[in-house]
Amino acid sequence: MPHGTDASPDRPNVILISVDQWRGDCLGIDGHPIVETPYIDQLALGGVRFGRAYSATPSCVPARVALLTGLGQASTGRIGYKDGVPWDYPVTIASEFTRHGYQTESIGKMHVYLERSQMGFQHGRLHDGFLHFARDTHPHIDAVDDYVLWLRRELGRDADYFDHGLNCNGVTVRPWDKPEHTHPTNWIVSEPIDFVRGRDPRKPFLL
Repeated sequence: MPHGTDASPDRPNVILISVDQWRGDCLGIDGHPIVETPYIDQLALGGVRFGRAYSATPSCVPARVALLTGLGQASTGRIGYKDGVPWDYPVTIASEFTRHGYQTESIGKMHVYLERSQMGFQHGRLHDGFLHFARDTHPHIDAVDDYVLWLRRELGRDADYFDHGLNCNGVTVRPWDKPEHTHPTNWIVSEPIDFVRGRDPRKPFLL
């Protein structure tokens, strides 16, 4: 997406959208009979879609390591979900983009350890969305979650996104109990927009 910057075909702007976790067939563009994904479909229609790409591993943590580093499980030693293991990878996709003059920003769920590890990004704004490990290991949750800081500025110092009584891994559903603009999904969308508007337009970016 080179529009409006000095990005070029050789140095395009890059937006990497990652979710935890998403079935590969749950896309409108794949013809799913129920799931509607109009915005992702539009990105796919205007870009390159890798319809036969597979994750290096089905488990989220080692899959995220593989995505960021390009290394497989034999190199990283990560074969499953485990919190509290340091992410000590000096070379990542973000560090390489940074080294080549890109502005690099991560927004949302990184789920790395230590929680503020930048993984090669120049800056990050965190919201892990579950925090069951971080809540048990940090006396002040705002040290590892920027969304919580923002939410409390908006709604008061005691506000929490678990005020509705649900936990992060349950199957029960319930309406969001706060103003719609404060929902984590809206924050995850608004923060990248703010980054794109406020960054240095003379340089390409990785977001």
